[in-house]
Amino acid sequence: MTSITENSNQFTSWHIRLLKFLRKIITDGNLWMLRISKGQIGNSFLGVPVLLLTTTGRKSGKKRTQPLYYLEEEERFILVASNAGTKSDPAWLLNLKSHPEAAADVLGEHIKMSGRIATKEEKAELWPKLIHLFPKWQMMEDRSERSFKVVILEPQE
Repeated sequence: MTSITENSNQFTSWHIRLLKFLRKIITDGNLWMLRISKGQIGNSFLGVPVLLLTTTGRKSGKKRTQPLYYLEEEERFILVASNAGTKSDPAWLLNLKSHPEAAADVLGEHIKMSGRIATKEEKAELWPKLIHLFPKWQMMEDRSERSFKVVILEPQE
């Protein structure tokens, strides 16, 4: 088992389990608050706006909902697939790759969206805005073993 002192860029298995546990508690609580308040409570966390993204499970075909930070730009919502800096992409991104149709609940409004991964050029343009919104994304990406994908949600026609 690798320890943090051996390689400051790595999470230990204990850290990964703790992170998953804490993320589940925060996610479930935020999801619950957003649903019962119709988007009026829990629509931001640490000063960053939160939306509910509903995707279709790539294996199960079931609807999956996840609260996520977002940047609003015109009619688009920009997301970062950070997965809290762990080495794998988040499940919601894998779901979007299989089924690009999704829904975003923002401040109680349900919007049908289509998701795609930003190009390198789009990420280069959007990344400074995203880091300004939530600076920890840069720190997480720096210590991660992967480059975070930026996802663009656009309203369906």
